[in-house]
Amino acid sequence: MRSTSHAAHRKNRAPSSSLKGLLCSAVATALALSATLASAQFGERTPSFLDQNATPQVLPIDSAFPFHLSAVDGNKLAITWKPAPEHYLYRHRFAFSAGGQTLPFTLPDGLAMEDEFFGAIEAYFDVVITEIDLSSARALPADSSLNIRFQGCAAWGFCYPPQTVDIPLHELFD
Repeated sequence: MRSTSHAAHRKNRAPSSSLKGLLCSAVATALALSATLASAQFGERTPSFLDQNATPQVLPIDSAFPFHLSAVDGNKLAITWKPAPEHYLYRHRFAFSAGGQTLPFTLPDGLAMEDEFFGAIEAYFDVVITEIDLSSARALPADSSLNIRFQGCAAWGFCYPPQTVDIPLHELFD
């Protein structure tokens, strides 16, 4: 059995190691060159039509269907909605209640259309004002709330879930 020292072992492998090092250097250089070429080709490209945010963004509900309240008289409240462009509200999805009782309300006629989710509907793409009769709510306890329910969609196909907003009655009757 032949015994060799660590130095002798290294000496015998030196030519092979330098060839391996040379190959590694050549491969690293080739990879760096191809990465540079790819960066030059793709890194500063002009965005295509598809890259330019072709998918519409879902607006937050407060931006899609903002509304404000105003007193009409002592017993009536007007709620004015202004849907964002390309958004609409469903007439049949409005509902108002307080203390568990449904409150009567009025709405103007909407735009008749065929909706992919509900079929034949009336929709509001523009400002819509509803008037709610609060006379029966005046007798409710002070900690009761007006419950406002509505739903709408973006015309490009996104339907928001039904929304519920509670407003303390004491804020309306002060």
